[in-house]
Parts: sequence; structure tokens; C-alpha cells
Amino acid sequence: MERRETVITGATLHCDVLVVGGGPGGIPAAIAAARQGADVVLVERNGFLGGEAATGLSLLGFLDRKGRQILGGIPQEFVDRLFELGGTLGHNRCPVHNSISPIHPHLFRLVAMEKCVEANVRVLLYSDIMDVTVENRKVTEVTLLSKLERITVKPKVVIDGTGNGDIGYSAGASFIKGDHKGLMQPATLMFTLGGVDLEKFLGYIEENPSEIILPDTYEQKYTVEFFRETNGHCFIGLPRLLEKARQNGDFSVPRDRFIYITTPKPNEVAINTSRIINFDATDPWEMTRGEVEAHHQILELYAFAKKYVPGFESCYLADLAPGLGLRETRRIMGMKYLGIDDALAAVVPEDTIALSGYNIDIHSGDGPTIILKNLEEPFGIPAGCLVSKDITGLLMTGRCISVDHEVFGSTRVMGTCMAVGEAAGTIAAVAVNSECEPNEVSIGEVRDILLSNKVLLSIES
Repeated sequence: MERRETVITGATLHCDVLVVGGGPGGIPAAIAAARQGADVVLVERNGFLGGEAATGLSLLGFLDRKGRQILGGIPQEFVDRLFELGGTLGHNRCPVHNSISPIHPHLFRLVAMEKCVEANVRVLLYSDIMDVTVENRKVTEVTLLSKLERITVKPKVVIDGTGNGDIGYSAGASFIKGDHKGLMQPATLMFTLGGVDLEKFLGYIEENPSEIILPDTYEQKYTVEFFRETNGHCFIGLPRLLEKARQNGDFSVPRDRFIYITTPKPNEVAINTSRIINFDATDPWEMTRGEVEAHHQILELYAFAKKYVPGFESCYLADLAPGLGLRETRRIMGMKYLGIDDALAAVVPEDTIALSGYNIDIHSGDGPTIILKNLEEPFGIPAGCLVSKDITGLLMTGRCISVDHEVFGSTRVMGTCMAVGEAAGTIAAVAVNSECEPNEVSIGEVRDILLSNKVLLSIES
């Protein structure tokens, strides 16, 4: 059989703003920059947009501890559009998460593409990073591999929306990975179960209230009445059933609780319980190991639900996320570094470009536990946390902004990542329109644009 030589052709693409990563951080960045007149290219390695929002996980971060809305702008536009399509249950108060906004993952993908097209964003799918060229500490080229074509993009500004800081890392920017020991929060493969009888399940919980897990430090409590009255809710618990299954040899997942989240579809819940620990998602071998383990865990969790959990006896696998949901990898160092003291003190500085009010939520990277700390008031994310201190013309969005490990426990959630993305795209567009670098833009001008687009930058606003 004759073998043909593989030929990789080349192409060059010029743009004002290159956004790499079409997830919750990258999508709003691309839309925001394009709406300000920038020529934007959004690159995504998958065949769809959405990133972690396509996994079945709910959006978090829209309401603070007191129930006040702290995210507006493009993130709220997405929720409004999803609501029109029956793809969200809106913002629901939650004793643990402050608020939960369940979404239909496939409708999120459709809305993401719709909004990018409306904003004239040039979307390039099935493309991944090959190389980043840096000259005089500035990114001049990003080389992509798209099928059998090598594409060289020459942008004026680059936004790293990869979630893992891949652009910053490839450009030589300084970064932090995980906590002070380098340990990162675990990954989860989301899946959805249909055919669930929630009333039967809640009847079991009513008779066995100890099956609810909630920190003693939380004044608000989960109750069966809360679950019945709140369509969009998250349940955390079942320690007794999990232990029974473990003793019977039916449960080996390194998790001490079973978590489900209701979805916009009746009798359907998203399961956030698989857990890949001692894991580094920047390593492709580790990613593969994680996917293999997670698929095995889901078979085990599916069997556990059907065998042990009242109301789940007739459940079926309704959906499976396209890949592992990653909580933590690299954070690129910025012009500013947001530490835990400012977050706990609810500091909202003058250069705030987004608010974060989700509680500090840190999953153990090597065990089953979770650390939860209340944030009674939201804090501000400074613009400098989005601007690389080492590489000129590089902005960060989503999970890879410049914050410490504990603060990251709050800022990592998708709603906040979307708000940060809108800010990053606005900074990039102002830099292009002003013919300057992102670290030279007028933050006052950026904030004025954000406020005019219904972004919330203070509780008063």
C-alpha cells in the first residue's frame, strides 16, 4: 500500500485581538473586544464553544452572600438568552454557594456561538497552540495547528483564555501552579442522570436529615423544605449510604459526599461527584490518566445511585461531559497580585474591573474534603490581575488571572470568569483603539465602558 507524505501547509492571519480558549473566560473577552470595534479572532481546540460551561455544571457567582446581584454585563446577557430558550432556571439562592444558576450545557454552546457571530468575532475551531513567539518581551506571533494547516497569527494583543495559562507559559511568563506545595484542586467529569424521582429522594432525606452535609459555621442550612421550594438547587450529602456502599465494595471514589445539581429539565440532575486527585492537568499523560479513571468512576457512581439511593432506582445516563472539568492549574503573574487579606476585607479598589462574591471553596487535591469559607461581602478584582507583568501585550482571563491560591477558591467559578473575560476584552480593545499596550490603558476609560454595558463594579452600582 502506497504511503503518502503528510504535508502541513502554512497561512498567516493578522488581527487586533487574539483570544485563545473558547470557554467562560474567553467567550466574553472576544465579544467585548469585538463590540468595541476590534478585529477579534477566537481560537478553540474543540469543535464547539463553551469550555467548562458545556460540562453540565451550573454557573456560580452571580449573587453575593446577602443575595445581591454582583455580576451583570455579558454574563447576565447569556443568562437572559438562555432563559428565553428554557435553558436556565435563573439565579437561585443557596446556603452553601450563595447562588446557583443551572444551565443546559448544549444550549449554552448554541448561545455562545450565536453571540460571537452577532459580534463579528472570527471563530477558529479545531485549532491548538503549537508555539508562541516573543520578541523584546512582547508576543509577536502565535502558531496554531489546525488539522493539516499551520496558522501563524500576528495579533496586537493576546488574551490567554486557556484556563491553564498555556499562552503565558509558552511565552515565558512567570506563574504559580496550585497551592504553596504545588498541589492542585482535583478534576471532575460531570454527568447527568435522568428519570430521577426527586420527591422520593427528598422523602428519604426528610426521614434521615443526617444525610445532609453542611459546615457547622454556616448559619443558613439546607432543609427538605428548601429543596422542595427551590427548583435550582444543589444537594450535598449521603455519607451513610456512601459508607455502606464502600463497606460492600461498591464505592471506591475518593469522595466523602454525593453532589447533585438540578437542571432545567424535569427529573434530571447533574452529578458532581467523580474526583481525580494528585493530578496535574498541564501534563497530557496525567490528563489521559484522569479521563480513564473518571470514566471508571462514573460507571461506579451510576451503579451506586441505582442500587443505593432512593428515587434513583430507575435513573439513566442522560448526558456525559465532553471532558474533565478542571478546577486549578497555572495562574499567570500580573501587574497586581490579589491576596487573601484583601478578599476577606472586601476591598474594592478604584481599578476594580469585576466583583467576586462566591465563597472560598477549595477542594483537597489529595483527599475527599472541601474547605469552605464564607465571604460576607464581595471584593474587587483589580485590572492589574489581568495584565501580565512579564510579557507586553498579554492579558489573562478566566482561571489563570493573578490571584493567590485561597482567593482563587472564589474567583475560579464560571460566572466570575465570564465577568473577568468581559473586562479583559474591554482592556484589549481600548489598548488597540488607543494604540498602546494593555498596561498603559486608562482604567477609568475601561471602567466607563464596562459600566455603560451594565457591568456591576460596586454594590452601589
